[in-house]
Amino acid sequence: MNNPDHRTSAPRLASVTCARPLSGENTLAELLRTGDECAWIRFGNGMVGLGTAARFHATGPERFDAARQWWEDAVNGAAGTELPGTPALTGTIPVIPPHTLHHDDGPVPSAATAPIAFAAFAFDDASPVPSVVRVPEIVVSAVDGHAWLTWQVDLDAPEHRARAAQGWRPDAEGAEQRLAELLGSPGTGPASAAQIAGPDARTSPDATLTQGVLDREGYLSAVAAGVEAIRAGRLTKLVVARDAVVKTADPVDVPGVLGELTTRYADCWTYSVDGLIGATPEMLIKVERGQARARVLAGTLDRSGAPRGSDGTAFATRMLFEDEKQRHEHQLAIDSLTERLGPLTQSLDAHQEPFVLELPNVWHLASDVTAQLARSTEGGRRASALDLAQVLHPTAAVCGTPRDEAAALIRQLEHTERGMDRGLYAGPVGWMDAAGNGEFGIALRGAVVEDEHTVRLYAGCGVVAASDPEAELAETSAKMRPMLQALGLRD
Repeated sequence: MNNPDHRTSAPRLASVTCARPLSGENTLAELLRTGDECAWIRFGNGMVGLGTAARFHATGPERFDAARQWWEDAVNGAAGTELPGTPALTGTIPVIPPHTLHHDDGPVPSAATAPIAFAAFAFDDASPVPSVVRVPEIVVSAVDGHAWLTWQVDLDAPEHRARAAQGWRPDAEGAEQRLAELLGSPGTGPASAAQIAGPDARTSPDATLTQGVLDREGYLSAVAAGVEAIRAGRLTKLVVARDAVVKTADPVDVPGVLGELTTRYADCWTYSVDGLIGATPEMLIKVERGQARARVLAGTLDRSGAPRGSDGTAFATRMLFEDEKQRHEHQLAIDSLTERLGPLTQSLDAHQEPFVLELPNVWHLASDVTAQLARSTEGGRRASALDLAQVLHPTAAVCGTPRDEAAALIRQLEHTERGMDRGLYAGPVGWMDAAGNGEFGIALRGAVVEDEHTVRLYAGCGVVAASDPEAELAETSAKMRPMLQALGLRD
């Protein structure tokens, strides 16, 4: 088989997409069998990728540019996508018009144009952790009750090269066969249906939580140093993060963890890309046919602090809206995003007043931003999802303000002085397609599976002049709660 990990040149991709019937209530989660799948799921919609047709790694400040060039080369060299029952579609960028995909009940609303890739990018320019773009062999997508299957192959891979030279291309029958091969026999994979049915269907493994590289005292001192820098006028906001480590007696049940996150945190975007897993409440950017959307979160209240018997939503609204520190932190995050997104749009709408986003572990101040993307003066091209992820990252919500000063201080306080590298934590994670559409969330409320018995969790908090280090430490614990619960460490 082709080893895509060592392929630096772009693959020569060919793909086929066909509609397929839905089965079960949690179709996408049922495809998570081995823990190696890519995933992007919210309210049952999204996509799961199985296998690997191609993979690309990059590090350093040029990682986004390198990934973009590799992806554009792959897309521009892709063979036309053929749809069952329709003429072959030709052109350098294969397009799947929504009306060409059909289900028994009518047209299928296509969410993506093959080829499709998942991606995750390191937070810091200086991080040695590779950013990754992965093109799965199989992508199963679901939107609003419809589903479809895409098979993607590298025609230059050893197993395909000879027959590709004779004109072979992937077809619908082969797509279903390859999906079955990757899934294996029902019930025989590492994750059974019971394991991914929900939180009450899983047996919590024996697991222990220990401090990470940036321990309690290190975190408190880093926050205190950040507050001092803010009060000295060096910056107005800083996000300080820490890590923690979970050790499990049995191998980590990644499919079970993801299945539980899709159930308990259905309003979040559950993600999985090459060992980076979680359920983020924050959408960095979504691009669909020239429209862009983002969800900004800044300002957090732990649900465990609500008085017993009180109206939780009313309590959260009062506490968050009346807290000057929380409102200030939120406004900085909104300003950071709109200032960078604005020049690339024809129109932009950011709600004047935030709303309270209610999650099982915390309440957040949240704002949704929508925009119509402008066409460039050169070639009339709109910015792609990957373009915008690069422009917007890192936002004030995960870095600080001003951005460059905050990023430098994070590197100093977290990495240089205390030895913790964020890696992929708080970087963009999501998917992109051949037409520039895609969704990138911020890799929050998550973890990195380091080996079959070790998971490293991360969480951070926004620090301003009025911040209290102990309160920020407590907030990081609340933000780790979703992953800890999914790993079997209950409150």
